[in-house]
Amino acid sequence: MTYSRRPQRPPQRNTYVNIMKYVSLLMVLLYFGFGLYVLLSTPKQIPFPQEYKYIFGGLLLFYGLIRFVRAYQQYFKKTRRNEED
Repeated sequence: MTYSRRPQRPPQRNTYVNIMKYVSLLMVLLYFGFGLYVLLSTPKQIPFPQEYKYIFGGLLLFYGLIRFVRAYQQYFKKTRRNEED
């Protein structure tokens, strides 16, 4: 029987994965924030017709929701394989 002299360390999370997790959450907040800004802006702030602002703001909110779901599934949701370990 051979023993290693080094103590076993738990596997460290990749720094890139941690950075991307927070960047993706920041982008979700930016899309939601900009979508709300477009929807709630006055005609003086954004001089577009109200219908276009509703469409563009709604699309930004919807895309922010899609990015949130994808980020949650990729970075925060545990897979069944990990739960069995």
